Amino acid sequence: MNTNSLDASSILERVTISMLLACLGHRPVKITGNEEVFFNILRNTDTKPTFIVNTQLNVWYDSSTKQNGNLIDFCHAYWPGLNDAEITEKIAKIVADCQERQKKENLWNNKRKRKAVKLPYYQIEETKPVGCNIELTAYLQTQGLWEIAIGQMKEVYYYFVDEKGKRKDFFAVGWQNENGGWEVRSKNFSGCLGNKGMTYIPGNSTMLVVFDDFYAYLNWKYTNKLPGPSVLILNYPEFASVANKRASKFEDVIFYIGN
Repeated sequence: MNTNSLDASSILERVTISMLLACLGHRPVKITGNEEVFFNILRNTDTKPTFIVNTQLNVWYDSSTKQNGNLIDFCHAYWPGLNDAEITEKIAKIVADCQERQKKENLWNNKRKRKAVKLPYYQIEETKPVGCNIELTAYLQTQGLWEIAIGQMKEVYYYFVDEKGKRKDFFAVGWQNENGGWEVRSKNFSGCLGNKGMTYIPGNSTMLVVFDDFYAYLNWKYTNKLPGPSVLILNYPEFASVANKRASKFEDVIFYIGN
């Protein structure tokens, strides 16, 4: 995308709300026809999906704040204080950077790919409290997480059916992210079942503690047993910019990132 001499009208022609949200790290939790539903993007204290995008009309509505409009209207709500010129410049840069990253990733993937591989579609069968599965208990113990995982993580039992119709079952310890996906860990596998996302644990509405990793949160939680601040766990480095945006809405923020 050429970022030179772009005005609001040309941005509206080239960029959709869904495109910008994807570049910002937001993923829909539900898609029905022409509507994409997101967890609330404008109010971080909400945990229900209240932000709706109509992809056919390229408009949005937020039932929590009662706001709506087009792409530029959303940007005014998302980046309050910026004027139209600053907003169009910001959109152009974000989308251009996003497309450039995608282009590099596609080139890299094309170099590595030998043939198309059909990824398995995992189904969650059930979840249980930790302590029900001997192997998972042993895994948590080897990771030094057994005591601090109790009440904080789940045993996740899942499966997929291969192309020959054969079912394969798996289990792991895990936690759910705010987009409905399960972040799972086991001796032989680490990944996400479903949509990637951050994990938000509501607490004090004025204070937020941000972690890049759930294990770091568990260690912190073990030494901070009393109810306290809200917690945001990135789960993935690419959500850092979104986390910064959400953190700006809290009065006091503490980051536990990396070491």
